[in-house]
Amino acid sequence: MKYTALVYGGFSGESEISKKSAKEIFNSFDSTINHPVLVRIVNKNWIAEYNEEEYSIDKNDFSFYVNGEKIQFSSVFNIIHGTPGEDGKLAGYFDLLGIPYNSSDLLSSALTFNKNWCNRFLSTYDITVPKSVVFYKDEDNSALYSKLDYPCFVKPNNGGSSIGTHKVANEKDLKTALQDAFHHDTEVIVEEFIEGREFSVGIIKHEDKEKVMPITEIIVNSEFFDFNQKYSEQGAKEITPADLSEEKTLECQNIVRKVFKLLRLNKVARIDFILNKDIFYLIEVNTIPGMSSRSILPKQAEYEKISFKDLICILS
Repeated sequence: MKYTALVYGGFSGESEISKKSAKEIFNSFDSTINHPVLVRIVNKNWIAEYNEEEYSIDKNDFSFYVNGEKIQFSSVFNIIHGTPGEDGKLAGYFDLLGIPYNSSDLLSSALTFNKNWCNRFLSTYDITVPKSVVFYKDEDNSALYSKLDYPCFVKPNNGGSSIGTHKVANEKDLKTALQDAFHHDTEVIVEEFIEGREFSVGIIKHEDKEKVMPITEIIVNSEFFDFNQKYSEQGAKEITPADLSEEKTLECQNIVRKVFKLLRLNKVARIDFILNKDIFYLIEVNTIPGMSSRSILPKQAEYEKISFKDLICILS
């Protein structure tokens, strides 16, 4: 029997979101091809959840033992949002072990996870991104304050799900927001505020063919698309497909396809935009997007008549 490790958890505040995605993926996994095994990675504890029992993972070769029998994985389905899954650390580990995985490789993952370097890279290819500066923990960042206009956004440079993200209106609020953001990362990116409509677009790759999903418009009922807006029942309204002209829809989808290729991404991504004065500003690239049935990408797939089970099969 062949086994696929469905790795979830991680070292960030996104671990609970990862857990929700993993449980639904596990229940929809096509076990006729590979038998899925949930593997929980939290700090130094790597645990295989097999037949309602827990077993420690041997990190030397990513295996575990059941009654003296060694179980090794033939592949990995990575559903860790944040570190160490989305930032490339696990990709490098699995590369060393020679175990194939479904997420993007080390370089692509590391680049996209670092908002600052990703935006700088993409801007060299005429992708429009917000202006930004980066504050570094325990360094003198005083010269950066004069470069800012308000309002602006404060975000952990390496993070997701809007954890530690704040919209600030003045320097006093900025310092408070920086304090919080530095609890989540040693680098904090401060971006100009782009006012406009917010959109998110998924893309999947199967058998060397890329399929860009319909566009989802995100309508929030708070200052911005924060953690509560993303995950609470009373959160943002998501409209798929978005009310855009055919011309603007194709323009946005072409940007998504271009970015996917430029970054050499694998299998899947979801890219977020703000439309301001007829210009799409790329806000973020997510290489391991939420994968519960109520997440944006699965809903876009559903609109395209791709069932959740089929989507998981495509991404495996």
